[in-house]
Amino acid sequence: MLNWKNALALPAVLLVALGCGGKADGPKTAVAKGTVKLGDAPLLAGTITFDEGPTVPAVELAIKDGKYEGPVTLGKKTVRITAMKAGKAPPGMAGMPGYENGTQVNYLPAKYNTASMETREVKDGSNEFDFKVTEK
Repeated sequence: MLNWKNALALPAVLLVALGCGGKADGPKTAVAKGTVKLGDAPLLAGTITFDEGPTVPAVELAIKDGKYEGPVTLGKKTVRITAMKAGKAPPGMAGMPGYENGTQVNYLPAKYNTASMETREVKDGSNEFDFKVTEK
């Protein structure tokens, strides 16, 4: 006899069975990895972003001890590198909610992030990209 619990469980089992195991239709990715140096030393911490434009979500990878690695969608990407340090809260905002401990500011010049013209082509297979940045 079919009771209400079984009647609810059957559709859930069917949805899981039909929804799992299929091939993902998302964009194809490949691993991008490499190093980021600040001058001649590894950039200790930061973020590297691979951005294709407004129609494809950007991919951010953490930089740790001068190295990054992770999946990135295939295609030509604008590369943006940021590194944050403690900064002062805007005038009149010190101690206000969200500014209790100051703020974080990017200490790399805009040419490496907001005004970046650096591009790389992420292809199927191996993608190793090394970068050298400066604070000026």
